[in-house]
Amino acid sequence: MRVMLVNPPIDSVLANGTVNPVTAYLFYNSAPLGILYIAAMLERHGHEVAVIDAPAQGLDVTGTVKEIEAFKPELIGVGSFTVTFETTKVLGRRLKEALPGVPLVLGSYHVTLVPHEAMGQSDFDVGVLGEGEHTMLDLVEWAAGRKELSEVEGVVYRDGEGLHFTPPRSKLRELDELPFPARHLLPPNIYKPIPVDDHSFPKFAMITSRGCPHACAFCQKSRSGYRSHSARYIADEVEHLVRDFGVRDIAFVDSLFCANKKRVHAICDELIARGLHKQVSWTCSSRVEVVDKPLLQKMKDAGCWRTRFGIESGNDEVLDFISKGITKEKIRDAITWADEVGLRPKAFLMLGHMPDTRETIEETIAFAKSLPLHDVTVQINTLLPETPQMEIWQREGHRWGRVVNESDDEKSFWEPTFVPWGLEPEEVVELHRRFYREFYLRPVTLARHAEAISSWRDVGKYAQASSLFGFLFFNSKLPSLKSLRAAFGSGGQGLEATG
Repeated sequence: MRVMLVNPPIDSVLANGTVNPVTAYLFYNSAPLGILYIAAMLERHGHEVAVIDAPAQGLDVTGTVKEIEAFKPELIGVGSFTVTFETTKVLGRRLKEALPGVPLVLGSYHVTLVPHEAMGQSDFDVGVLGEGEHTMLDLVEWAAGRKELSEVEGVVYRDGEGLHFTPPRSKLRELDELPFPARHLLPPNIYKPIPVDDHSFPKFAMITSRGCPHACAFCQKSRSGYRSHSARYIADEVEHLVRDFGVRDIAFVDSLFCANKKRVHAICDELIARGLHKQVSWTCSSRVEVVDKPLLQKMKDAGCWRTRFGIESGNDEVLDFISKGITKEKIRDAITWADEVGLRPKAFLMLGHMPDTRETIEETIAFAKSLPLHDVTVQINTLLPETPQMEIWQREGHRWGRVVNESDDEKSFWEPTFVPWGLEPEEVVELHRRFYREFYLRPVTLARHAEAISSWRDVGKYAQASSLFGFLFFNSKLPSLKSLRAAFGSGGQGLEATG
């Protein structure tokens, strides 16, 4: 069967002005691996598959529909996140008009988390709940008339006037059964790494595990059941990327790569035993309470050049509230060790947690500056469906703050949607920008980045990132001369946003 799989365009996000230089990189920096795993499974079973990554390929709804029509599919699958769902609905309507006899399947996080909302007013025939590799194989059988929809586990569809849910499909336990993602179905070199994360090129993303065993309050993957590929499978895929795509750098984009020491040691040992540590570099995410200095040194020896830590706050009471299970002391130890072995540590932080105040945010900024971090990503806390935080909001939201924007397209983590009592949206934005200015516009941070510049290509990366830095520091594409003078003259504090 001819199957088309689509990562939808972002027309509504662009129209509403919510794609800034930061979120642009989120849409364009790596291939949609979830879709590519499904494509690989379909190809393994003899089906003809095509894939469209509309944002990365520069396609709007009209262009996407034309590409799909040209392929003449017999089944269409579309994956959608919450932030892109308004455009996904438009795409579904246009596809129904253009190809009325072709079944439309909706998958990914949005329909899994809020199926009644996703399927309530959409033109999609079926929604896939959870992992899609085996479910899509069954839906091909349904589209071919060889299976009833009611016999397919893990889907939702319209039955008369309402929605019908089939029994849930068990999560895949043996991840090594999966084929490697079908990366060959997308054009090469259409993805742009975030400049400060661009170490070598070509750079590809890999996922070596699924789910997360932890319970962070803001996360949709909270306690989602952790499963991992074996070290042998992971090394096999790395070899595949080096051999078949010439990859020189890999971003392991698991929710949590360093879930336990035994797993990470085994992966590193396998990479070293095959000599892959001499052929490709890599980055990953770590938990501060999992790593120790010997493990971080092993990672460095195996080719890792950066590890990322989710620390989220510099206030212990806030860390307890969001269920991080860590302390400032553990954070400092892990990041110091990572710096000492040369792993250029990066931290993810968040402002506007429910119990946050201006004072706790100031404490977080000061804490981040006190650590030997090379880079930070700072987001604004956003209420997402099916998270522990949302349960708290529904139970006692009036105690903690108010929602200031309910638009799905605004759920980008870079503009306030929820604001704690005692703060205004403008204050959160000002503190967010100030965090970046105070962290990066310091001699120690500038020196760390200067040390990493060894070629004209490196210089080009920073020039390319000028709009990114301008947005993060000053809430504009490029800073004004007045703002630059003020930033360097005052240490970056108390600046007004420009433009």
